[in-house]
Amino acid sequence: MHSRYMTIDGYRLHLLEAGVGPAVLLLHGFAGSAEDWRPTGELLARAGYRALAVDGLGFGRSAKPGDAPYSLELATRLYAGLLDALGVVQAHVVAHSMGGKYALALALLQPGRVASLTLVASDGFAEASPLTRAGGWPLVGGALLWLSSRPAVVRLTFGVAFYAPERYLDAALLARAQAALAGPDNRRALTALSRHYNATDLRRTGLSARLGELQAPTLFVWGEQDRVFPLATSGRAALAALPQAQLATLPRCGHFPQIEAPRAFCGLLLGFLAGSSIHR
Repeated sequence: MHSRYMTIDGYRLHLLEAGVGPAVLLLHGFAGSAEDWRPTGELLARAGYRALAVDGLGFGRSAKPGDAPYSLELATRLYAGLLDALGVVQAHVVAHSMGGKYALALALLQPGRVASLTLVASDGFAEASPLTRAGGWPLVGGALLWLSSRPAVVRLTFGVAFYAPERYLDAALLARAQAALAGPDNRRALTALSRHYNATDLRRTGLSARLGELQAPTLFVWGEQDRVFPLATSGRAALAALPQAQLATLPRCGHFPQIEAPRAFCGLLLGFLAGSSIHR
């Protein structure tokens, strides 16, 4: 995948792109980046799709403003603007964890842009931890982010997220996760994001109540041993909110199906995309 930058509504966004064909927009989770989707994106390109993995505002190599009005509405505007700039009328959207609520917002606020949704261990169906909003408090937020970026804490946090961390927690993944939380630019952006938490929450923005409006075919993918958003609570709540959606579960898999079970995950994804039509 090759790297490129685009400025949308005054914000510089970074993305990884590969392939020619129907567009697939790939959205990462918290403390993640477009790099998390590189293997999936390369497979999609080989399968005849145009993979577009984006660093969300405040993450990866995208801009990290401390004064941006972070919200589901802003994210929707940026992703729709990015598709416009790339000449994409409609895209399949694949989103992991935190990216799931942004994908849902895009599908609700710009329904004509989304051909299908694949939501992987998705956020948006569980009440957030108080620590999520505490990140926006003066002094407390900075201290929490500093602590969260310590190597031992990063390893512990991500160790809980994987079913078999010793197999998947390599130096590159840990380095990306630590870098996402360290440094003044990241901390400033993440503090601002936490400060605007209500505007990035499906329930508090009223979008949860509109989930019944979704028209895009939807696939949920969940690891059976996910301890971040457990299948028994978040997964079942997701299916209750969208009963028309499909749910695929993967055994011996935690919060990162695309990393822990890449062959099974990609098989599910390609099969689902093949059955979903798109307007280019």
